[in-house]
Amino acid sequence: MKKIYSTDEFKGLRRYPAWRDSWENKDAIDIFSYISNVCNPEDVLLFCKILFPDFIEEKNAIILARNFDAASFDVWFSQLDGDVAEVERILNHTHVYDIFSGCPDDVEELVFEQLSEAIAVSWRLILRDKFPSKDFIVEATSSEQQYGPIVTFFQGGRGDD
Repeated sequence: MKKIYSTDEFKGLRRYPAWRDSWENKDAIDIFSYISNVCNPEDVLLFCKILFPDFIEEKNAIILARNFDAASFDVWFSQLDGDVAEVERILNHTHVYDIFSGCPDDVEELVFEQLSEAIAVSWRLILRDKFPSKDFIVEATSSEQQYGPIVTFFQGGRGDD
C-alpha cells in the first residue's frame, strides 16, 4: 500500500492543536474530528467560492467575477494595448489577507502561505475544467515586498504552471 498525499502536512496551526490538546485521548482525534466538531458546513460551502470561483469572459480574457468591473477592465485593456495575459494577471490578483480581513484571530503567516498554495491548486483544476481549450499559469507568491501571499492567474502555457 502506498499513500499519496494531496497536500503537505499543515504547519503554523494554532486553533486545531489547542482544540486537540483539550481531549483526553488525543490519538483518537484528527483534523476530521475537528471539522466535524468545530467547523460549520455553511462556512466550508461558502469558502468553495474562493476555491472554485465564477468567471467573466471578456475580449478573450478570463477574469474572476468578484474582481470584474467593466470600466476598470476597459482601462487596463487599453493601457496594456490589449495584452490579455497582463490584464488577467492584474485583475485576477488576489491577496489572501483580504479574503480574511475580518478574522479577529492572530494567524501565522505560514497558514496564509499554505492557503495561497491550496487556492492555486484549485484554480488550476477549475480553469482546466471550465476552459479546456485555454492554457493558464496560476501563481501563488509571497515576499516581504508584498501585502501577504498573492494568488493570480493569466493565460500562458501549461508547461509553466
